[in-house]
Amino acid sequence: MRIIGLDIHRAFAEAVAWQEGKLKRIGRIDMRRDQLTSFAASLLSTDVVVVEATGNAAAVAR
Repeated sequence: MRIIGLDIHRAFAEAVAWQEGKLKRIGRIDMRRDQLTSFAASLLSTDVVVVEATGNAAAVAR
């Protein structure tokens, strides 16, 4: 299981993954629908995603 953290900003999100006791930087994800969709498609069914509580968090979660 990986735990994915998203630090959301207006134009992008910074993504990191915690897996097997190690933190790995995934990188920036643009806050565009195609980029978010591509990121979501890369997730595994066992991944847990934690989204920062911010103004556009609900849109990212959808």
